[in-house]
Amino acid sequence: MQVLLTAINSKYIHTGLGVRYVAEYAKGAGHQVALLEETINTPILAVLERLMAAKADVYGFSVHIWNKPFVFRLLSMLRKLRPEAVIVVGGPEVAFAAERIFAESSAIDYIVQGEGELVFSQLLNALAQGTAIPAHIAYRSEQGAELNGGVTVIEDMSVLPFPYPDLEQVLAEHKIVYYECTRGCPFNCAYCLSGISRSVRKRPLAMVLQDVDRFIAAGAPLVKFVDRTYNLDEKYFLPMMEYLAKADTDATFHFEIKADILTERVLDFLETVPKGRFQLEIGIQSTNPATLAAINRKDDWARLAANVHRLLAFGNMHIHVDLIAGLPYEDLPTFGKSFDDVYNLHAHMLQLGFLKVLPGTQMNKETAEHGLLYMDEPPYEILATKYMPYEDMQLLKRMENVLDQTSNSGSFNHILEALMEVSWQGPFAFYKDLTAWWVAAGHYPQSHNTKGVAEILHQFITERFQGQEAAMLVEILRYDVFTAVPGWRPQWLQWQSDAIFDAVSAFWRNEELVRRFIPDYSFSSWRQIHKNYPIELFLNHWEDGREGNFLVMLDLTGAEVKKILLPEQEIL
Repeated sequence: MQVLLTAINSKYIHTGLGVRYVAEYAKGAGHQVALLEETINTPILAVLERLMAAKADVYGFSVHIWNKPFVFRLLSMLRKLRPEAVIVVGGPEVAFAAERIFAESSAIDYIVQGEGELVFSQLLNALAQGTAIPAHIAYRSEQGAELNGGVTVIEDMSVLPFPYPDLEQVLAEHKIVYYECTRGCPFNCAYCLSGISRSVRKRPLAMVLQDVDRFIAAGAPLVKFVDRTYNLDEKYFLPMMEYLAKADTDATFHFEIKADILTERVLDFLETVPKGRFQLEIGIQSTNPATLAAINRKDDWARLAANVHRLLAFGNMHIHVDLIAGLPYEDLPTFGKSFDDVYNLHAHMLQLGFLKVLPGTQMNKETAEHGLLYMDEPPYEILATKYMPYEDMQLLKRMENVLDQTSNSGSFNHILEALMEVSWQGPFAFYKDLTAWWVAAGHYPQSHNTKGVAEILHQFITERFQGQEAAMLVEILRYDVFTAVPGWRPQWLQWQSDAIFDAVSAFWRNEELVRRFIPDYSFSSWRQIHKNYPIELFLNHWEDGREGNFLVMLDLTGAEVKKILLPEQEIL
């Protein structure tokens, strides 16, 4: 019996972790299983062609919030062309609502309810042998949908196989490696399905380290752990982190954590980790007490903020924080307070997300209570609530666009801080104002690269400010452009390269002076020198409050741009 399992990912760089586990477990159980990974951006008829070419007896699909419409269209076409084939679906978008899913798609024969590695293989056995359908596989009968035991979980994580037999190919195609060492969540966030299984199950640490060694040996640049709260059990995760910190690798490991439960021992350890080895994602969602109570989150904000500030001070890892708009009891002013609280942590990225009212969640059941208006189809995104009308929600959607292209790009930190300071505005008020201008100027909803955003910010400065204040802001923007896009010299910024050319040339001829700043300096060619070590003069020194000129040299020879301040009195 030929089996084809299909993952329709949201982007080419993604990998379908769940369906990979199911496929590898089934292969280990002796079934003939092939895996197909495509994306929602692939022409649907091209995907159908590959499904038909497989000539499978059983087709399985992993259904998620991002791919359900695409998959269901595929199922309809596949059923017409292969009426005799068995079609099975699983995944979070179908596992918890079998009756509704059967009603939505007549093409589906079976639904895997819950974590599918064991039960899918049992279903294949039953289909091959003509025996009874196993528990936790929903199916149709004359009486309607048979739920047949409900949702299941994998209690013993040691039974799961390594999900990347094709690891070298995955890395050659520059795809992200996802991995999980735990399943389940002890929390009960009202908008999430992960907490439905309140028990947290762990893969044995020795097995995790073996898996990680395979990622490291293959040269994986990034491994993203998908555990909902990685740092729940210090006795489990800390030895793992210590192992990863000592490993001989340039890989980065991504974890989602709860920052307010980090202990002093963990924080002391994280301070010692090699730069770039870890990156942390911290879900905050809101700082409004009424909102947090309504979504069943208990966060110690003071401790969370202190821990995030401390992590950032280490300077050795990327810190990403999250907010969710559209939650209960949060109107625009209270959301603005949450935004200010979280923005003022000064994390490297603030992701502004929007509530997804997922079927089966507490939020879905409380739709009427909170006046939730949301999309009927995936991604079920919030449109308005009784606390936040559509117009306010649309403002936040526009702000998300502007925030991602400015602050979250990491290229304009100095000018954004300066603009907030001279505008006498807090973060939310500033981005609200910038967003309104951005839209009115015709820059929304387009996406702009770094150069385009720089030009937009220059336009904003010249329209909103005058005289010395405008000149100072343009200088700060010029500094951000110099460090973010080395080698780019737009004419609308006043570059000093020609004015300092003779002094800079003399500097490069003074090898003793040069080696004070570049100890391993050796002359190659003038072209390489100017390419690898650009120098620029700036007319304000706002970073440390000093007045007057300052010289900056960039060292572009490594993986990261290094900024070196030069003594202008010795060079100019």
